[in-house]
Amino acid sequence: MEETGTTTSLQEPSPPPKEGRALRNVAIVVAVVILLALVGLAVWGMASHPLLTAVIRDISIIVLALVTIIIGLFLVILIFQLQSLIALLRDEVKPILESANQTASTVRGTTTFVSDSVVRPVIEAASFAAGMGRTIRVLTGSDRKKRQRKRSRGSGQG
Repeated sequence: MEETGTTTSLQEPSPPPKEGRALRNVAIVVAVVILLALVGLAVWGMASHPLLTAVIRDISIIVLALVTIIIGLFLVILIFQLQSLIALLRDEVKPILESANQTASTVRGTTTFVSDSVVRPVIEAASFAAGMGRTIRVLTGSDRKKRQRKRSRGSGQG
């Protein structure tokens, strides 16, 4: 594979310039300061107005209870969905896997049959034919003549 001067998608992205990092750091610090100011303001407001704090507390407890009920309902739905997924895997995927296994066994048997019935006899016939051809060349002496020609060509070139 040739390497070119272009960058690939596997390389890490270059870090942002220093000005961008400094601006980002300032934004993070400002956000943290604002968040701390809001928390401090909320604590001061709750300490100075106890009746309002009690009302907010009661509303928060009610909202928390409703959210807990909704999460419980979603968990029950999730359990039923998991049950149906397990049934699907048991009833649909298992037979598919068994069928694939049966197909693999059939292919294995077919390969063995073709190897025994076709490939082995062809190899035996080809080897017999090659042996007969070599025997005929040795008996007729044509093999010796070819070697002598090769030697004469090789010595004449050097």
